[in-house]
Amino acid sequence: MTSAPTSYSGTFAPLQADGSVFTIRDPLAEARDLLRHAARLPFHANQPQAWQSAFRQAVTEARAAIRHHIWSAELPDSPLNLAETLEPRLMPRVDQQREEHEAFSRKIDDLVAEASAPGDIDIWKMIELSEQAILLEMALARHHNRLTQIVFETTHRDLGEAG
Repeated sequence: MTSAPTSYSGTFAPLQADGSVFTIRDPLAEARDLLRHAARLPFHANQPQAWQSAFRQAVTEARAAIRHHIWSAELPDSPLNLAETLEPRLMPRVDQQREEHEAFSRKIDDLVAEASAPGDIDIWKMIELSEQAILLEMALARHHNRLTQIVFETTHRDLGEAG
């Protein structure tokens, strides 16, 4: 029997009855992967629109993943709501997580808008947009790490185990 792989975020990927891997992706990990991919897309000066199209696609998918994370964090049984109920001492960190959701929404919307803006794309615009994607990816990593700590302090379980 082969062991099931784990996804980037540490979420266990069990095997289905037919032997295929059943994966549940963490939306934050997915958004981070997409932003990292967008920032590393090759830029060819003779095909700047191809870069813009690929970058826009990646950041648009990252936006969907970020929105999914925010939506799931607002569910009644989300780790944030459980932490708020079970461990009131964690409220400052829970509040910080929620405030970051608003900032992430603005930043990813701005990035998608800039990537979709008409006009010529040049190497400088590519560098600027790639840097924004990297900065957002790093902020999402910090957010994810803090969420992992909150979940562990609330349940004494790792986020991958807690769902």
